[in-house]
Amino acid sequence: MALLEVKNLHVSYGAIKAVQGISFSVNEGEVVTLLGANGAGKSTTMNTVIGIVKAASGEIWFDGENITALPSHQIIKKGIAISPEGRQVFPRMTVTENLKMGVYAYSDKKLLEEGTERAFSLFPVLKERSGQPAGTLSGGEQQMLAVARALMGKPKLLIMDEPSLGLAPIIVKDVFSLIKKINAMGITIMLVEQNAKMALGVSDRGYVLETGRIALSGDSRNLLADEQVKNAYLGG
Repeated sequence: MALLEVKNLHVSYGAIKAVQGISFSVNEGEVVTLLGANGAGKSTTMNTVIGIVKAASGEIWFDGENITALPSHQIIKKGIAISPEGRQVFPRMTVTENLKMGVYAYSDKKLLEEGTERAFSLFPVLKERSGQPAGTLSGGEQQMLAVARALMGKPKLLIMDEPSLGLAPIIVKDVFSLIKKINAMGITIMLVEQNAKMALGVSDRGYVLETGRIALSGDSRNLLADEQVKNAYLGG
């Protein structure tokens, strides 16, 4: 069953048509990758799903409900969370304070306690650094914090926007192992990535976005073997 369904989505910034009539779905329990070069419309698509950017036309359905016109805070309460591109942690706030921001839309003390416990068991290094300002963490630790913060509200769908961006190759491996681990916890994942090989290696299916349109889609294994994908993303 489709947990997330995007139907004929159009998004514009003034005269610029960033997303041009794309349709895709993410089924419950899957990891689905949205691939594309810089400027292909990946982040715009995800920001529209989460309600940060408004669609010009088209529909977004989540868990059987049309969420196209809902504001972000209501979408989050429905069970979608995002770990944003560039991590976007609050540098002067401590690790614990950053985690609290993951449940700001809820007034549920139990959710905060359970979320913090889950974050610290998933990322022991964050427990060690709990009182430290987030700005003092390494890039890899900040990525862990961004993911942990997104998981605080127990989302049904986690959107991860460029989680490997700017990280050392050894840390990138850890990030993709983490994606598999989170998915094994029963969380559906939509992964937005430029690192095609790693992303398709952990996902069930993928969509390739080119200048605001879906150019290719299919099973991740088939996409990895596709000549077009190889030439564009895997260095031939």
